[in-house]
Amino acid sequence: MRTVKSKSFFLRAWLVALFLAAPLLAAAPVPRLNAPEFQGRYSAMHMLLEKTILKVDVLTVDVRLGKSVQARMAEVVKGKKPSGELYANIAKVAIGADDALVQLKFLRDVDLDKWIDVVRENLQQARDAKLISPQLQKRVSTGLPKWFAALRERGYLKGDRLFYRVHADSLRTVVVSAKGAILVDRTDKGKAEASVVMASYYAPGSDFREPLVHSLKL
Repeated sequence: MRTVKSKSFFLRAWLVALFLAAPLLAAAPVPRLNAPEFQGRYSAMHMLLEKTILKVDVLTVDVRLGKSVQARMAEVVKGKKPSGELYANIAKVAIGADDALVQLKFLRDVDLDKWIDVVRENLQQARDAKLISPQLQKRVSTGLPKWFAALRERGYLKGDRLFYRVHADSLRTVVVSAKGAILVDRTDKGKAEASVVMASYYAPGSDFREPLVHSLKL
């Protein structure tokens, strides 16, 4: 009789554990730069961001474009020589990307408030270029402290990675620590939300635009 109770207890415990683990098992995997959909001649852009005065490396930015965006990029660059017009058109394709991945890898510790200030500056540049609406700018700017509240005390640490997975009608944001722990994982629905990342990085005047477009292998 005691054996039956013991088996029953362990069965219930196993079912509870399985139930609690279900959300983790069902969670989407962390995006990967080397995923098959991001391979191709016109798929990749890369840059290093450093503090201008001290020449201190802050982070790297890697952009990967999906197959359909690569095809649009190929149409833009085919047979063209490097020029200001060409790089502007490359940025235009990137801004309109509806299938892309952006990864930031932090090379040093970065305070969350300072990072939010940079994001807000990029949002303003995107708005000034009429790439996003004032309403979207305000919504994202206001939401940043809440969305990244998990990083309030720690900020970004060296080795952390921030992913933006861009789809036509959604944006997934994931922050992964250097040890592989998922610190933030949220998905925003809507075409406007999906467009904000690429618009911010490739807006005229952005610190990211020129290094990224010039890194595309022609």
